[in-house]
Amino acid sequence: MGLFTPYIYKNKKGKKYWLHVKEYRGKKLYYFSQEPVGAIKNLPPGFEVIENPKTGLPFLKRKTGGGFFGKLFGTKKPKTEEKIEKPEEKTEEIPKT
Repeated sequence: MGLFTPYIYKNKKGKKYWLHVKEYRGKKLYYFSQEPVGAIKNLPPGFEVIENPKTGLPFLKRKTGGGFFGKLFGTKKPKTEEKIEKPEEKTEEIPKT
């Protein structure tokens, strides 16, 4: 992309979407539109583009585990139950006399 061109995402179907932003109640809302008018030039820091597998519509998602704070505080890992097998203890029977 050029220096002054807006951010464009091309989905798996070949459609182009331009990234837009608007403020609502003091928060920035990012969205993709097929209209290029008013598009922004860059992705916001800490975000990545994900495409909906069924519809092909793009959306933004926060990157996980990156940067200084991600390494410092760690990331949430999915809870998986690991079964730890304990070795069976061998017991010898002492014959009674």
